[in-house]
Amino acid sequence: MDATEHQRLADFEEWYWWHRARQSIVTRLLRRYVGTLPGRILDVGCGTGATSAAIAEGGALLGVDLGPEAVASARARGLEVAQMDATSIGARSESFDLVVALDVLEHLGNPIAAAREFRRTLRPGGRLLVTVPAYQWLWSSHDVALGHHRRYTRAPLRRLLAEAGFEIDVCSYVMSAALPPAALFRLLERLPGRRPHEDDAESGYVAVPGWLNAILSRLVAFDGHLVGRVPIPGGLTVVALAHRT
Repeated sequence: MDATEHQRLADFEEWYWWHRARQSIVTRLLRRYVGTLPGRILDVGCGTGATSAAIAEGGALLGVDLGPEAVASARARGLEVAQMDATSIGARSESFDLVVALDVLEHLGNPIAAAREFRRTLRPGGRLLVTVPAYQWLWSSHDVALGHHRRYTRAPLRRLLAEAGFEIDVCSYVMSAALPPAALFRLLERLPGRRPHEDDAESGYVAVPGWLNAILSRLVAFDGHLVGRVPIPGGLTVVALAHRT
């Protein structure tokens, strides 16, 4: 992700409905399956740190990110952050109780190496929470701008984590309410004359009025009540919670 896209992310991460909904789903899932958050948390690909702060709840959290702009933004929030590659994390083995990697694996040419590194840093019984964007058929200029290598469905994500040595507790689509409009928006982009050149691609954040942003945040976050309890047939994101045996 280049500096321009980082700044766009920083501008949107605090208030945009997509980020607020994902944060709500993630924190609700952790409270349900992990309970009181564990002592040491590693947030890989922490970005500007808005979600890191919500997950930490005052606990011991180390954020890592490859981008110097992201590291600087997260440190400005008062978080402990280091600049590291997800496939080579400079932390002791078995030193964390929870690893969080939100929308990280899709950026990596070798995601299995990262997943194995997540496992290495976890103590036995420690948990891993990951999210990735869903459905390769939704590929668009948004993915190009953010430097994605791929999008996922449930089965490939489950296989990836299992190959890295994890036991899967939950693997589900979420953000189902956002899937139909996102699909329409991205299909319209493919109309003749509409598809931008790769050099002009930018992330698909569309500013909306405050009242609509609040409605979308609550609507899209509703899957947080359902995930792990009832099947969710599709969504804009795949979330998985796993543990190290």
